[in-house]
Formats: sequence, structure tokens, C-alpha cells
Amino acid sequence: MLLPALIFTAYEINSLSDNEALIEQIYQQQLEAILFSVNQYCWDISNSWVNSTEMLYTGNQYKDLQVRYEGFLTKNRAINSIFLIDSSLSELDLFTASGVSHEEALSQFNIQETVLANADILNRLKKYKKVGYRKIESILVAENDEENDNQVRESILLLFAMTTTGSKIDHQFAGIVIDPNLFIHEVLSPKLEEVAGDRFYVAVTHGDATLSIHPAAQAHGGKEALLEFSQQKAFWLFPQFFLGISPQGTTIAEINRARFNRNMVLILLVDLFLICGVWYVYRNIRREMELAQLKSDFVSNISHELRTPLSLIRMFSETLEMGRVATEEKKQEYYKIIGQESERLTHLVNNILNFSRIEAGKKEFHFQEIDLNSVVTKVLDNYQFHLQNEGFQLQNEIQNEELPIQGDQEALSEAVINLLDNGMKYSEDEKLIRIKTGRENGSVFLEVEDKGIGIAEEDQAKIFEKFHRVSSGLVHNTKGSGLGLTLVKHIVEAHGGAIKIDSHPGRGSRFRVLFN
Repeated sequence: MLLPALIFTAYEINSLSDNEALIEQIYQQQLEAILFSVNQYCWDISNSWVNSTEMLYTGNQYKDLQVRYEGFLTKNRAINSIFLIDSSLSELDLFTASGVSHEEALSQFNIQETVLANADILNRLKKYKKVGYRKIESILVAENDEENDNQVRESILLLFAMTTTGSKIDHQFAGIVIDPNLFIHEVLSPKLEEVAGDRFYVAVTHGDATLSIHPAAQAHGGKEALLEFSQQKAFWLFPQFFLGISPQGTTIAEINRARFNRNMVLILLVDLFLICGVWYVYRNIRREMELAQLKSDFVSNISHELRTPLSLIRMFSETLEMGRVATEEKKQEYYKIIGQESERLTHLVNNILNFSRIEAGKKEFHFQEIDLNSVVTKVLDNYQFHLQNEGFQLQNEIQNEELPIQGDQEALSEAVINLLDNGMKYSEDEKLIRIKTGRENGSVFLEVEDKGIGIAEEDQAKIFEKFHRVSSGLVHNTKGSGLGLTLVKHIVEAHGGAIKIDSHPGRGSRFRVLFN
């Protein structure tokens, strides 16, 4: 499950990167197309002015041209003046709007000097015209304005060659002098506003200044400041001027990055869930395999546990049946052994049955007031032969006083037997069992201590789990069901008590049971 998911994740991450790059490329192309349309719009306007200049030129009477051009200039405030030059560049006719003298216009923009300085451009325009192509050249003119503290005043000269009819001049050049500020704010500004809408900032910049920006009211508190544009292109009509565009609010790069991050988080979350799912399945399968092994060991161990008392019962019963016991005293001894082994066998079966009831949630306890010392004494009386038969010394420290508690006598007897049995199984060299009862801080306690192999600290929390048996040394070689301490803990907790262990490897174990 996980391997295909990781391969798919790698593929998706690569696809996301490619998709985001493609979206960015398409978006930049769209921005470029918008700036192209603005440039084309301005170029179309300049062409229309050039066409109007040629159409108004119908004769060679200076007075008639002045009237025609004066009306044209009045309608187009962004045009300062129109001038005509003969093909030899020796004669220049200037037409201005009403109220502006020819001398003032010539002096202000240095038209004559500018034209002569760009004679090579005029010759090139003339060659284009001869082959049927009219080309427009833009020239930036900058002059100091003495009336305004020598501030730099800039104008744009649009030069083109035109073919006219008349007897005075056959081939002629013409020029249109444009005020960039008036053109941008009166002619171009409505177009920029239309293009910008509520989605973009579109501006015209020149040097370190932004001459126009839309929507200006939303840009830096309404100030027409220079922005960092997503796309910037040269302004065809005006040399050294630029058109810039940028999205309002979040940029496409930021949107792409946010989208990429969001998709990455979702993909990684899915992978995380898959990894957790695989881990959970692996953990369950491993746990089931461990349980299967534990159950297999349990069946093997319990079979051995059952076989021992059954073998003794069969052996002594056959001996008695065959009449090989000579004395009555010996017979009574054999009867007692058979009875004790039967009781031991019953205890093993009860353990299995009680565990089954606990697992099914059907285990019931019958609580009544009982004496803990009486329960322990009765268990020791019945278990005495088994302890002696195994060579164990019993150190009895049961209190003489009564220790009344609310409990189930049969269940508590079973818990004491399991604690004794546990101590006997795992004692090898020093066979000593100490059992003690008493009171402590208002509670009744029972202690069972042995001098056996002990339990390592890391295993102490697991010994109360079902089927768990420490797989080392004597523990591994000793047969058992692995249910004894599990049943003890369940019984103690059902009585509102607690069980604690104090054990050290090689020094034995002490189990302490407290009842409130």
C-alpha cells in the first residue's frame, strides 16, 4: 500500500511544480498581452494623428494650413505643434495652437536643431516611403525651462515622411510635437483605467518617476509611487518610457505558492495517514502473531501442567488398585496425594475457566465479610504437602488478629494459590517462601515473597499481561500457563485493591497486595 502511495506522491509533487510553472508562464503571457494592447492603442492614436496631418495638408497656402492645423491642435491638447520640412531640410514651417507664436515654439523645443541633428533618420524615413511604407520615428527632446527654475521639460517628436500634392514641395517630412504628460493623463489614462479595472495596477514610468498609475487611489494610499511590477515593457511611442503592470493584492506568484503549499500539505497528510495505517496494520498483525505464539506456548505449557497431576493420580490409583500397598498408613498417604493432586488439577482448570470468563466479561464475584487470615491459612493447609514435596520451607508471618475485608473467598483463595505457585516455580537454589499479613495505614495487606530468580525492571510492567512469560533462564525452561498473575491482578482490582512488586534479578520477588 505504502510504496504505490509514495510513488504517486513523488509524481504529484513533480506535476505540481510543472503545473505551477505553466500557470506562471501563461499568466506572464497574459500580462504581456495587456501591455501589448496598450502599446498598440497608443500607436494607433499616433497613426491617426499622422493620417490627419496628411489629410489636412491639401495645398500650399500657408494661411489655409494654419487654420486647418490650428483647429486640429485645439481638439488634441496633447499636441503642442505640427511642423513641415522640405526634403532638403532647408525650410521648416511650424503650426501652433492659438496664442502660441512660431518663434516661441521654435525656441522652446529647438525643433530646427533637433531635425538637423537627426538628418539620417529623415533620410531613412524617405527611403521607407519610396517603397510604400510609412514609418514613424520618435525622438525625445529635453530642454531646460528657464521660466520654471530651469526644470527639465521633455517633449516627444514624431517624425514621418509624407507624400503630398502641390506645386511648392513634392516630397516633404512632417513632425508632431507631443507633450508626454498631457498625452499620458488625457489620452492614455482612460485606456489604462479600462485595462486595470479592479484587478491590476497599470502605470507609465520614466526614470525614477511614475507618471500615471491606475487605480491610483488604491496604490500606496493614493500616492502615485513607483511599484515593483510583475511585467514591464518599453513604451513604443515614447523613448525611455515604460509600461508596467502588477496584480492588485496577492500576486500570482504568491497565489501559486499558496496553492502549491496547500496541495503539498494535503498530499503529505494523505501519506501520513497511509503510513499510520500501514504501521497500525503491521502492529496489529505483529500483535496477532505474538498472541498466536503465546497461545501455542500456552497450550503446550498447560498440557504439561495437566499431565503432571494426572500422571501422579494415575500412578497411585493403579498402585492401590493392584493391591501393592501393604499398610493402611501407606494407603492413606496415597489417598491424600491423589486428593491433593486432584485439587491442584482443579486449580489449573479453574484458572483456565476463570480467565475465559474474564475475557468474556462474565466473571462474577460474591462479596461478603471474610477474614483474610482465615483464607490464607486454609490455602496453606491444603498446599502444605505440595510445598514440602517440592522441598520448600514456608516462613509463616500471618497475624493472629482477624483481618476482615469485603471479598469473595473462593477468588481470594485462587489469588493466594497463584502467588504461591508463582514463587515455587521460579525458585531454584534457595527454596524459601515467606507469607505475611497485617495492617498498614488503615489498609489490610498480604505479602508473598520468594528467593527465586527475580524479575528485571523492564519486564515488571508486563508480567501481569495475559500469556506473558519472561523468556530468559529458568523462566523459559519452567512450564506454566502465563495466566496466574493476570488472574491475581484482575481479582485484586475487582476487590478495590492494588498489587505491587518489588523484585531484583537473582534476589527474588515480593508481591504485596493491599485491600482498603
